[in-house]
Amino acid sequence: MIIKNNLHLKEIKRFRVSEGRDLEKGLRLDRNEKVDFWPNDFIQKVLSSKPKSFFSTYPEISNLYKKLAKFNNVNENQILITSGIDGSIKNLFSVLLNSGDTVGVFSPTYLMYEVYSRIYKVDCFQIKYSNDYKINQDDLNNFFKLKPKILFVPNPNQPIESSLSLAELRDLAEKCTKIGCFLVVDEAYYHLGADTALSLIKDFDNIIVVRTFSKAFGVPSIRTGYTISTSENMEIISKMRIAHELNSVSIAVAEYLLDNFDMVENYCEKIKTSRDLTLKDLKSIGLNVRGKHGNYILVTFKTEEVAKNIVKFLKEKLIYVKGPYLKPWNMCICFTVGPQEYMKKFISAIKEAKEKNIF
Repeated sequence: MIIKNNLHLKEIKRFRVSEGRDLEKGLRLDRNEKVDFWPNDFIQKVLSSKPKSFFSTYPEISNLYKKLAKFNNVNENQILITSGIDGSIKNLFSVLLNSGDTVGVFSPTYLMYEVYSRIYKVDCFQIKYSNDYKINQDDLNNFFKLKPKILFVPNPNQPIESSLSLAELRDLAEKCTKIGCFLVVDEAYYHLGADTALSLIKDFDNIIVVRTFSKAFGVPSIRTGYTISTSENMEIISKMRIAHELNSVSIAVAEYLLDNFDMVENYCEKIKTSRDLTLKDLKSIGLNVRGKHGNYILVTFKTEEVAKNIVKFLKEKLIYVKGPYLKPWNMCICFTVGPQEYMKKFISAIKEAKEKNIF
């Protein structure tokens, strides 16, 4: 039997993420992962207190809900745990949208917003940035005229490192409220510098916050995220909960890091310090750089060709970065910030590239 419905899915290009990286010798600066490694005994500490039945029974997630509620100072019924932020985004498309509805995204941004828009037959309006990395207000005003259902706001927005203050988030929430639009704030990089919209939930019933353990917590492999909103909103959104949100190991790691949050705080402080030092080093070389709210830095070169040559040069040295991007960001590359001992190798390679007149 051949599938005859939803044939629009055939037009959507999806690819499995191809590694193509030397994970043993290479420097992974292309996916905003934790660049260094957890100690060898990390998983042993995580699992040491678990009962013999741990791998033989279905996952028990109730304690993680309690810990997340306490950590975020909200009620348990305001949270839904998902498989990464992707799971949160997919749920919101399923619950809040119908075919033909309009959502807004800032461009460039996380690719999956556009992918889910095509899957669910939703119009995805691209709100561009001005040359000063601020939101293009003409685009934003035109978007609001379309009677949209959701405005997705990554804060900060990777890769261009544009972020909104709490006051700016409140202003957007007010504008969205007037037209019956949800404001979904993607806080994947929270704890690394950007403001959070979480406190606005008590004032606005149209705000939804999504978070992940992948960035600041440094464990992207456990694929753990969560959605927060009013209890009324979450009563509906939670109907999308699958039978078991996460596997037992993911739950155990998330609980361990919440119980030992000082490890996360120390890691974030180390990344912030390294980020500032790396920005200083790159500026001293004469590069145009920005990055103060995430674990990544954007570098703008003079031409797209130079950006491509830099990416190629670094890859030959087993240093993996992202970019260049589509116009007008086709002269940019983006790289993950790790602890200083890792960034020294990157800085050394950039200095060598300059000596060889690659830029």
